Amino acid sequence: MQSKVCVTYGGYIGAWYSFLFMIHFMNPARRHVSPLVFAGFAVAAVYAIAVGLLMRKKLFAKSAEALCSDPRKAFNQWEAANLIGFSCAMNPTIFGVALKFIGASWLVPGILLAVGLGFLVLWRPRSNLAFPTTDGTV
Repeated sequence: MQSKVCVTYGGYIGAWYSFLFMIHFMNPARRHVSPLVFAGFAVAAVYAIAVGLLMRKKLFAKSAEALCSDPRKAFNQWEAANLIGFSCAMNPTIFGVALKFIGASWLVPGILLAVGLGFLVLWRPRSNLAFPTTDGTV
């Protein structure tokens, strides 16, 4: 079951690289983009990361609480925490791609792409589920 989350994570990493190659090879025309558009995309990216951070933390805590009483529910919450984290980490990348298609130079979209990849790497799947053993050892 944990391998499903790892494969999904690999898909997100592959999608990140696909976005990067897509905007590199399409080479959209450069146009003037209003600073308000940059600010709006930056605020949206910060909001997406903040939501991802809070939801991951909440679901990982619920997963740890439910582990002893209902391991299936604990695993489902652990899986949801990871998937929400991957999706929220990918949002800055999508915003960067949209800015590039609008016509921005590489500076701000590049920063957003780097932030997206950074959070994808930071929020990689980790096994928070420590199943209790029967002999009392860890």
